[in-house]
Amino acid sequence: MEKQESRIESVKKFLDEYSVAFDAPAKKAVFLTGVLTKFLLDIQYVNRGSTPFRTKLHGLKLDEIRVKKLLPEIIEKLREYKSGYPWLEEITSQYLIEADNSGWNLSKDEISYYFTLGLNLGGIFKEKEENNEERGEEK
Repeated sequence: MEKQESRIESVKKFLDEYSVAFDAPAKKAVFLTGVLTKFLLDIQYVNRGSTPFRTKLHGLKLDEIRVKKLLPEIIEKLREYKSGYPWLEEITSQYLIEADNSGWNLSKDEISYYFTLGLNLGGIFKEKEENNEERGEEK
């Protein structure tokens, strides 16, 4: 539990470091959905040599409805691979609820942008052991 809290804190620290860019819960939620997607795509690539989930990303042209639809699909796919990131799923869900509560005031282009940022930067939230395991390397 302590490790999970520390990982959540590292995500919050990152978001605080770029607080001007991440000035709304919706931006944080979309970004973290992108991070979670990156984690799933990495697992798929290691296990299958391909990333079939990418087809669900609509060419990275996303909107609020598509992002909300992705979260349960990502979690289900992770479970199929007997994997999961409860700490990331938790904080992503928290920001999604906050975004619903405060309103999604992002354009489709902004949603696609923040999601893609999460997809591209997702690796920085992985621990070294996770990266090695996904590449099939020893710890």
